[in-house]
Amino acid sequence: MWTPTTLGNTAAGLVRSGFPEIGTSRLTDAWADTVAELRNPESAIRRSLDPPLAHLTRLSAEGLTAGLEAVLGGVSREPADKLFEQAQGLAEAGNRELVLIVTASNLPALAVQSLLPTLALRRPVLIKSPSSEPVFAPAFLDALCRREPLLRPAVAAVTWTGGDRELEAPLFTQAGKVVAYGGDDAIRDLRVRAGTKLVPYGPKLSLAILGAGVDVAEAADGLATDIALFDQRGCLSVQAIYTSGDGVALARSLAKALAQKAKEWPMGTFDPHLAAEVRQLHGEGAMRRLFQPMLDLRQGTVLVEKDPTLRPSPGLRTVRIHPVADLDEVPALLESWAGRLQGASLAGTEAEALKPALRELGFSRFAPPGELQSADAGWHNGGVSPLEALA
Repeated sequence: MWTPTTLGNTAAGLVRSGFPEIGTSRLTDAWADTVAELRNPESAIRRSLDPPLAHLTRLSAEGLTAGLEAVLGGVSREPADKLFEQAQGLAEAGNRELVLIVTASNLPALAVQSLLPTLALRRPVLIKSPSSEPVFAPAFLDALCRREPLLRPAVAAVTWTGGDRELEAPLFTQAGKVVAYGGDDAIRDLRVRAGTKLVPYGPKLSLAILGAGVDVAEAADGLATDIALFDQRGCLSVQAIYTSGDGVALARSLAKALAQKAKEWPMGTFDPHLAAEVRQLHGEGAMRRLFQPMLDLRQGTVLVEKDPTLRPSPGLRTVRIHPVADLDEVPALLESWAGRLQGASLAGTEAEALKPALRELGFSRFAPPGELQSADAGWHNGGVSPLEALA
């Protein structure tokens, strides 16, 4: 049970210690070896970590393995080396500016995405794990510090119930930067308390755009990955698809691909209210005579939507396909979502040509179908590099 005093003392200890003098190659070796260990499902740490982590994140064992691979692959040796190289000239040994990382519970291992640039800049760090998933971050830091013991006074991962202003006040006083993932309400509250120190990563929506000439079956296989990974809970999870091609043909291929993906990565546990929402969508689609291929609820839901208006997915691997006469119409259709858009899975020259207009709307990641959620450490989330965000 944390108190303002004990939590404040923890932060103060990190600030006093600062970041130790560790050579770049030594630090990157420790990081890369730790990530490699955590990526290996047969490692001792994964065998002990996976059962509770799957339970806490409500992912199937197979879905958790796929999710961890997507996140940890993006911070493995090659992308980590590149980030450390980019940090040269910005990094400072003995730096005492504390970075507080507030993680969310929607994705496992999310802490590493902000932890890596913090270490590359040689800053002490305190990670707040969500109370619903308090196990990954401390396990990762423990494995990292076993390889590089000099890091122990400079890093910590703890858990408390967020939103307690009295409890958290000492942290916002001592932190130089507050990196926060969360919903709109949480980000608004942190913005008031952290002010200009806040580096916010609030909820955003991702989608796919396909040209008329793409191979529908190939695109569908990739999109099934973009939809099913993390059970569609991530900010880079595809929630809608715009196409200038045959929407019905795409829906049939996507339904087949989602059914296959459900065998590889079974859906985890979910709130019954979500199931009710998706069933309501099924009923609404039937009343409006929308084409929807037959799928079990645990395989996903695909509808060919006549209305081109973008609507968020209720989740559970649910996606609306919006056929349009011309893909040039899409940026205008998305204007009301400007600033709340994250990634776009693009296929075909027509779709690729939209990148400048999509960037103007706030999209910060583009990838072919199947690769959208495999962002690496250099991704400019929100349009800003992770190093610039902290510097």
